[in-house]
Amino acid sequence: MQQFQRYYKSGTCTIQNRFPQGVTSTNTISHKYSFSKPKSKAEAKQVAAKKHSEAERRRRMRINGQYATLRDILPNLVKMDKATVLAETVRRVRELRKTVSDLEGVCGGSSKDCVFPGGADKLSLENGVGDDDKGLVKVTFSCEDRPGLISAVARTLRSMKGRVVKFEMVTLGGRTKSVLWVQGLSGGNEVIGMLRRALKVVIDRPSFPGISKRSRLG
Repeated sequence: MQQFQRYYKSGTCTIQNRFPQGVTSTNTISHKYSFSKPKSKAEAKQVAAKKHSEAERRRRMRINGQYATLRDILPNLVKMDKATVLAETVRRVRELRKTVSDLEGVCGGSSKDCVFPGGADKLSLENGVGDDDKGLVKVTFSCEDRPGLISAVARTLRSMKGRVVKFEMVTLGGRTKSVLWVQGLSGGNEVIGMLRRALKVVIDRPSFPGISKRSRLG
């Protein structure tokens, strides 16, 4: 007669079969179970709080860096606290917006008559300008500012027997724009063409020898 005894333990199942004397068979089957316990709510909150704290730290560092930049570029700052820096920044922005508006009014909304330099090199010559004297030539050029530029332009005009009767110049941000009214250039379009080519050589000359300018006159 067979007797069956079953023994159960946590994670282990053992079955022993007993047979008559002399015949014994033991079968043991073991099953091990491994479970990863989910993180507790307290641990999850701790991880979330750490991430939030790190994000807040990076945000504060970014803001402090921006305030440091403003302190460097704003002139005549007496106080360095954030409230003062922010108030001065707002004041300067409003002041610059008003300046831009005033400049647009001076230019009449058109860049053609505006005497402020642009970002591209330009050269133009207009023959026969002026109401009283049709012999005036208006020379307008915009380029990178450099020492000796105006002297070189004046020498070029003198070589063509030209005489400057009016001159306007504005320099801004390393760029310059000049408007010259020249008298005494006789010879018509041929002389105007020669003057254009000569001025282009002067204006297109690089600031430093051996370095070509990226933008050329068209």
